[in-house]
Amino acid sequence: MTFASILTHLDPTKATEAEAATATPLAFAEAFSAHVTALIFPMDSALTAPTPADDATSLLEDRTAETFAAAAQRRGVAHETRKRTSFAYGNGEVFADHLRVSDLAVLTGHGAPGIAAQILHHAAIFESGRPVLLVPQTQPLARVPQRILVAWDASPAAIRAIHGALPLIRRAAETIIATVSDDKALRPGQSGIELTHLLARHGAKTRFMALQRGSGGVLERLLAAASDTEAEMLVMGAVRHSPLRNLVLGSATQDVLSDALSLPILLAA
Repeated sequence: MTFASILTHLDPTKATEAEAATATPLAFAEAFSAHVTALIFPMDSALTAPTPADDATSLLEDRTAETFAAAAQRRGVAHETRKRTSFAYGNGEVFADHLRVSDLAVLTGHGAPGIAAQILHHAAIFESGRPVLLVPQTQPLARVPQRILVAWDASPAAIRAIHGALPLIRRAAETIIATVSDDKALRPGQSGIELTHLLARHGAKTRFMALQRGSGGVLERLLAAASDTEAEMLVMGAVRHSPLRNLVLGSATQDVLSDALSLPILLAA
């Protein structure tokens, strides 16, 4: 398995962020000889029904497409752009639809995501069936990560996230399988050690780490472990809970989707 097609989003109203937004998808495309498709639309338009772009927005879209094409050509990356003027449905639906026939989505964010960004991220993660890499604008990946931390709880979502990240895990110098051992009751077959053996058969270099949750949240503990091990990326399953459960018990997925990122995180549902 490899990445043959990568999907990303560019906001034409944020030209100053274009370089950071294209850094990771183009770096991955170059590393895997993949094709990159950029969907170009203003992020805030995710809150409205699809309408034809006005002249000013259309001009910004054209400039963004030209800038992206030039950057891709400099790196020898096969690419294409699609603008909002060609969309028949809402942006979240369109992005998920394109992602279903891609291998990976790369979405770059700045600070805590607003409502429009959360709508887009939810659609990409929960409606596409594909892995989604969320990247902080301040911490783009200029290369394939060399050390990866995998959050393992034996859930179907975690399994799908690992499978989606396998091309990266195979290339990493080290992959650390981390289980927060006091978060959930361990079940037979949940052993992260067995997972290291499976990934080793795929050619990965792995080791296991058991973590104590402590008084903080699961995501907080995982990010602390990522910092301690100098991991460049976190891989985890995404689970959609009810708002009441999120409020009472908390949710690592909800924390990722609503807070500012401090590390690139690959998710799959």
